[in-house]
Amino acid sequence: MKVTAKCVMGLSVITLALPSFAATDPTAPLGFEAPSQPTTRTKVRLPRLDAILCGSENDCSAVLNGRALAKGQSINGYVIRAINEEAVTLVRGDRRWSLTVFNEQVVQ
Repeated sequence: MKVTAKCVMGLSVITLALPSFAATDPTAPLGFEAPSQPTTRTKVRLPRLDAILCGSENDCSAVLNGRALAKGQSINGYVIRAINEEAVTLVRGDRRWSLTVFNEQVVQ
């Protein structure tokens, strides 16, 4: 019985150690490194401007993707730089976008 237990234990150690040997390709040339996976850039869509809500000249908020937001807040990585009755200006990095709505979507 002791011999069988030792054989089972020895086989277990060998089978557990095999995956670590498979981490590198023994047939690859010396100094060869497998190419790394290309980094994929995720596209972040520009938010959809649903409406602009203005209480007074300087007090406007925007509804972007169904969320009411004010100047200085952000959505999907875009920061709201300015909101007026006609447009919303978004900034991301060094790029700037101006979103406009139709006149019937501006609520005063």
